[in-house]
Amino acid sequence: MKIGLLVISILFLLSCENLEVKNPSNLISEDQMVEILYDVVLINSAKGINKQLLQNNIKNPQAYVYKKHNIDSLQFAESNAYYTFKNDTYKSIYEKLELKLKAQKTKYEALLREKKRIEDSLKEQKKTKINPLSAKRQVKFESKMKPPSKKLDTLQKQLLK
Repeated sequence: MKIGLLVISILFLLSCENLEVKNPSNLISEDQMVEILYDVVLINSAKGINKQLLQNNIKNPQAYVYKKHNIDSLQFAESNAYYTFKNDTYKSIYEKLELKLKAQKTKYEALLREKKRIEDSLKEQKKTKINPLSAKRQVKFESKMKPPSKKLDTLQKQLLK
């Protein structure tokens, strides 16, 4: 019983060891990490919206991100693990990422509002637009339909009595 308690105590003390992740030799900078995570978020969002379109344009999304940022999967994994243990740094990376995403969202919302405004103005213009030829034809037609106020002799162009 005492030996079991002693073994458990030793295991407990050994588990409390401070694990420090060493700085990888090919550490990705914080700003580049923000860019990489930004692309990952966009690709994951695109998968949720139209997976088939994404697969038609990008065969392997992970490989695309690695190639775009000129990194490999090991470098990303080591850098991500390093930043994970550095809570303040990782938090600042995600705050920068959040700001970038919000800025892009605001930009695209403004573009959508402008597009909608243009479409609405074109629809309104089509409703209120009067074709000048149609208006002239309408006036001519209405004038022909009105009975003449005085009867004229068409051959002599004189008033009939």
